[in-house]
Amino acid sequence: MTTATPSPSTRFIRRVHRRIRSLAALGILATALLAGLITALPFYHSVRSSIEHTSQLSVESQADALHHQFKRYQDIARQLAGRTEIRHRLEAYGRGDISLAALSSFTTPRLADAMAQAPDMAGLIRQGPDGELVSRIGTTPAEAAPSHPPQEGYPCRVHLLDDGELLMQSCSPILTPEGERIGRDIVFFHAEPLLDLLANTERFGEGARMRLRTTSGQQELTLGPEGPVVSPASSPGDSEDRIQVTLEAPLGEQGWHLLVELPSRRFHHEALQLLLWPALAILLLALGGTWVVSRALHPLLARVDSQAHELEGSQQKLRLAASVFRCAHEAIAITSPDHTIIEANPAFASHLGYAAQELTGRPMKALLDCNTSSPERLKHDLQQLERKGTWQGEVRYRCANGDILVALQTVSAVRNDSGETLRYIHIFNDVTEQKAAEEVVRRQAFHDELTGLPNRTQLEQHLERAIHRARLAGRQLAVLFMDLDHFKEVNDTLGHQAGDTLLQAVSERLRANLRAEDMLARLGGDEFVIVVDPVHTADNADRVAANVVEALTMPFTIDGTQVTIGVSIGIALHPTDGVNGDSLLHAADSAMYRAKAEGRNTWRFHASRPGPVPA
Repeated sequence: MTTATPSPSTRFIRRVHRRIRSLAALGILATALLAGLITALPFYHSVRSSIEHTSQLSVESQADALHHQFKRYQDIARQLAGRTEIRHRLEAYGRGDISLAALSSFTTPRLADAMAQAPDMAGLIRQGPDGELVSRIGTTPAEAAPSHPPQEGYPCRVHLLDDGELLMQSCSPILTPEGERIGRDIVFFHAEPLLDLLANTERFGEGARMRLRTTSGQQELTLGPEGPVVSPASSPGDSEDRIQVTLEAPLGEQGWHLLVELPSRRFHHEALQLLLWPALAILLLALGGTWVVSRALHPLLARVDSQAHELEGSQQKLRLAASVFRCAHEAIAITSPDHTIIEANPAFASHLGYAAQELTGRPMKALLDCNTSSPERLKHDLQQLERKGTWQGEVRYRCANGDILVALQTVSAVRNDSGETLRYIHIFNDVTEQKAAEEVVRRQAFHDELTGLPNRTQLEQHLERAIHRARLAGRQLAVLFMDLDHFKEVNDTLGHQAGDTLLQAVSERLRANLRAEDMLARLGGDEFVIVVDPVHTADNADRVAANVVEALTMPFTIDGTQVTIGVSIGIALHPTDGVNGDSLLHAADSAMYRAKAEGRNTWRFHASRPGPVPA
């Protein structure tokens, strides 16, 4: 049986049809790939930039924790250099009233007793006015170089001993009340807390490495397989098997920097993982569109078949989008223009502890924690979203069980061609644990470990803010500097543990006798400071001091033993006795020593003013 041979015109038409279908398919595929590439590159760079920004914030948080540890060393060194009784002997030596041997025999045991109260201290070198050695106590390097201004007090270098122990060096001048330098303390601290912070690289992921480096590049501290390594700063061009990204953050303004090296493949891989689903969706859409158009142009297909294939392709797209929405690990919610939830994916519902159907129809505002979401801030954020079409920030949700969830949220507007908002897409990541960890670090940095009271750092910040408010309002405030009387006898007779218990009891009793708006802080040892803000007259500060003396002269029961102490208080008023925090503290400190010299268990104002008769 013979078949009919197609005519030349038929063959031509078939070739034209095939060419049209091929060109249409190639055009659609090329357009889709080009559009996908144009969309993917900015998205990739945006995602990578976001990851790097998040990593930089973590580096700055870690640098802040290291800085507060260094400040803690600095505060201890300053407190040691400021001990009045030992300083008076050093002044006498400077005047030639006593010999160096007498000064050393008096100073060494008292400095050793002070070191026993600071477990972080490893060793101490005290020098006289001309750099002569007065005392050397504890573990000290063979050669210890003093620091130079402006880094007096702040840890200036590290020492790695032969036995592998790492010491931090801090230098503090010893000054007379008139500000004349009469000596220097070179203090060495155990660096275990610092090494623990450097070893904590979990937040940066696998392969991360942290280094501490001085600004001058003279020293660099790293953790090697065998322990800490101190060396000159390595050059940035060190050759390694992998390309690295180095993030840097300063430790305050004191000459130290934290460097964190991260494998660059981490940023690359995370960005590509986020890009995978959109790229796959674009590829599938391009292939589906090519196939649909090719079939639609086929001259032998009926119109009904063509429409059926187009409908099937649309359903596949919807199922794919729905699958991505349901299976995404990020919490996603779609809301109407008035921010009522239309649909939430399982991750969104799971994070907040609801069933997905319970969220449908709820306003997003009803899920927020009203205690932390002020109406003014919410209004401002909504205005920014309406103006820019996108918003990103921190949001606090109230979960179904009452817990607070902290989320890093992005909201994007979906608009039509005329610019009218159709939907809002809300995507967030749960950062509750990260924020809790940052709060723990912040509390450790601003509170005294023994009593839980604000430490010197928080006191200085609070005092500067209070002075600023007082200056604007034209009112006074008072600073009460307190030193416990007979506290050393408690330590010597009952032990340091009893002394710590007594300090905690003193803190509780002081808190109970102060107003809520007044601040109580512990500077260290048995020294406390109260900031009374505001005070209308000096008599207000008088009454506070009288209440404190009365409260602390009542006996304490420590481990079944009754203990009686007293307190000497110095009072300085702003702006009469000082216009800034340092001057007020110095004035109150001087007044406290006058109260102690005039009988103890009393108080004195810095300005000439009669005080009470000692009890």
